[in-house]
Amino acid sequence: MGDSILSLRPNRALLLRYLESHVAQAHRSEEQLAVLVIQVQRGAELAALFTTQSIESLLEHFAARLEGICRKQDRIARIGDVEFAMYLPAVLNEGHALLAANKVMLTLAQPFTEGDRTIPAEVKIGIALFPDHGAKAENLLQYAESALTEAKAAKLPYAVYSGRALDRMEETWDMEGALDAALKNGEFEVYYQPKISLHDRRLVGAEALVRWHHPERGVVPPGHFLPVVARSGKLPALTWSVLNMALEHVVRWPKTATPLTVAVNIEPALLGETLVGRIADALGLWGVAPETLILEITETGVMSQPELGFGVLKRLRDRGVRICVDDFGTGYSSLGNFRHIPAGELKIDRSFVSRLLAEAFEARIVRSIIALAKAFDLEAAAAGAENFSTLGKLAALGCDYAQGYCISPPLPAEAFMTLAAEYEPVLY
Repeated sequence: MGDSILSLRPNRALLLRYLESHVAQAHRSEEQLAVLVIQVQRGAELAALFTTQSIESLLEHFAARLEGICRKQDRIARIGDVEFAMYLPAVLNEGHALLAANKVMLTLAQPFTEGDRTIPAEVKIGIALFPDHGAKAENLLQYAESALTEAKAAKLPYAVYSGRALDRMEETWDMEGALDAALKNGEFEVYYQPKISLHDRRLVGAEALVRWHHPERGVVPPGHFLPVVARSGKLPALTWSVLNMALEHVVRWPKTATPLTVAVNIEPALLGETLVGRIADALGLWGVAPETLILEITETGVMSQPELGFGVLKRLRDRGVRICVDDFGTGYSSLGNFRHIPAGELKIDRSFVSRLLAEAFEARIVRSIIALAKAFDLEAAAAGAENFSTLGKLAALGCDYAQGYCISPPLPAEAFMTLAAEYEPVLY
């Protein structure tokens, strides 16, 4: 490890200790200092394709390339699973920091190799400057991370810190205060995204998706309010509300030769001993057969507490409720644990499906997940199918089910019932 690399294992505290010293020096000498936070993109895809040892090796090569462009006084440290920070003492101005970010981009433009595979190195960078943005090491690092978020949201390679993040923070606080009223006043509504069989093109069910109809803001996108709900501790309450609304609606769905299923996302925190009884009570309350309900839980969620989670999910499955592992491919599960998951279906994450036709990397992941599902006698479903060509490719790969905008966007309850009653198979 070279002199510029402080740590190849995640060590935020070590970086801050060194950064504090250089911030103090910059203050005394009245110089500027830049902090760059560099995040490797598509880390979940790397986790799906490579072993932990291989990923660590790639990150070491990544750090070595960064060190190759460092000046003598610059320092690098890994601060997260796929995140590095660089601090650059004695920069002349913001333009100097942007020049450094461009240099990082050019240095990482050459793909990495691991075995016989070529891996493109896609990164995003957030930049903060002393003293313009902050006078303390911890604040500078935090603001650089905020700028990284700005870069990702704007689909830019890098961004310099701005006050927009603070504006969003204030909005978040306002939203947290409105959550209790929203739950009490019934402002949340369930929409349904149709799901079809790729074998015979028939409608087989729908996924229940929550929407917030705020009295002043209008429809609040799920990506805006769900993280706030999670942070506030109200996600379990919202989950139960969505489950009961979905079961109430299912009773009124059109009768078909094979009953339509409804999939509801379950928060991992609910994977306790009371879950089985509460699900049974909800099914009994609305008179819904257990096999009509699919509980979707993320790969990361089910693996967060496998001993308890597997047992609870097995008891639900034994009662007839179907279990689906959602967002599959974005977690970090081992085959040793995976083979014990009491699921009947794997749902491939939309990030892979949306790029299935455009990039060979994603095509290999989708093919591998479908093959894995078949090897363990599971069905494979795909989220995020946006065009008919993607549906055709998924069908050719042996995927069982799909949902996406080319079939239908999420619909309010009444609109979904109309679609289900009048449904005609899509052609692809």
